Amino acid sequence: MRDSLNLNEVKILSVLMLGEAYGLEIIKQLNKLHEKTMYLGSLYTILSRLEKKGFVKSWWGEETDERGGNRRKYYRITGSGELAIKKEQQTLINLWGLEISFA
Repeated sequence: MRDSLNLNEVKILSVLMLGEAYGLEIIKQLNKLHEKTMYLGSLYTILSRLEKKGFVKSWWGEETDERGGNRRKYYRITGSGELAIKKEQQTLINLWGLEISFA
């Protein structure tokens, strides 16, 4: 049995399909694309779960003076994550009988 994705996981992976990002960038994209607001606490919980599933990879960026020496944690989708989101897409296509394409 494969790990299915919930709606918030699909939304986050969809944002990461556009490229690597840190938490606040992901939140801004999600809030721009969807009417419902997602909060950082929820985001990091979901990102942690996605990382445990092997769908997301994270790393710490460099310390910067502008951030008071703090580092940002960046995330990118993995090949497994891309495969998982494509499987979800195919499930929806089969369910609805529609052809939808992610470029």
